[in-house]
Amino acid sequence: MLKTGLVQFSCLEGQVEENCRNIERAVRKYAGDVDLLCFPELCVSGYDFRMAKDSVKEKEFFAGLSRKYKVAIMAGVNVCEEGKYYDAACLWDEEGALLGEYRKIHLWDKESEFFERGENLAVIPFKGWKIGLLLCADMRFFEVSTPLKNMGADVIFYPSAWAYGWKDLFHLCGRMRAAENQIYAIALNRASGDVKYCGGTAVMAPDGSLACSLEDDGEGCLKAQLKKEEIQKVRDNLAWESMKLPQIYEKYDRYRFADYEK
Repeated sequence: MLKTGLVQFSCLEGQVEENCRNIERAVRKYAGDVDLLCFPELCVSGYDFRMAKDSVKEKEFFAGLSRKYKVAIMAGVNVCEEGKYYDAACLWDEEGALLGEYRKIHLWDKESEFFERGENLAVIPFKGWKIGLLLCADMRFFEVSTPLKNMGADVIFYPSAWAYGWKDLFHLCGRMRAAENQIYAIALNRASGDVKYCGGTAVMAPDGSLACSLEDDGEGCLKAQLKKEEIQKVRDNLAWESMKLPQIYEKYDRYRFADYEK
């Protein structure tokens, strides 16, 4: 069993110091009785890229919180490396050690004006589980979630900043990624603050059903227990994996990424 705490957090754009205070307050409040406490995409600096240029120690901030409160943390952060910035998701253990990092591949809208595109996928061993990390718009693309499943992922976390008015699509994408891979999918969204987001943080079960969720766009924490036996039960009852015919699919791979004329 993996006990998760999913913090639907209201990031104030560019208000780094205030966001850090509020994040620490949330860690104190929600860290009890969880194996992994999780925060959404770019939860420290947000989309104020002027401020993000100076917010280069977000990884160190979360590592310190993990050590101080003795809790493993996953969070969406702004990462700077060799003068380049990345929209990333990282996981730290209870001692603050960085267990793994993923850099967002599918940059959305103005993200591509500031961030570099990631190129690698990550599956992170944690307490007997294998955790895949993706971010927000990545949830639309089975092309990155299915490889994670094939790499052994039991669950994929999607820390997000999903826009207001699109909660149905947010849940639909999460449910499809769970169902087609027969693993858990965690859609972890921001709460509304100075910018409106759709909230709706949710756990999608391996059969594609909505296991539990936060109903609105306000701040809160969804605590959920993930169970390995649920994954196997679904795979036993819905044996889709045994039906796959890669020798047929491969004949049409050239169409998957073709440029079609309008």
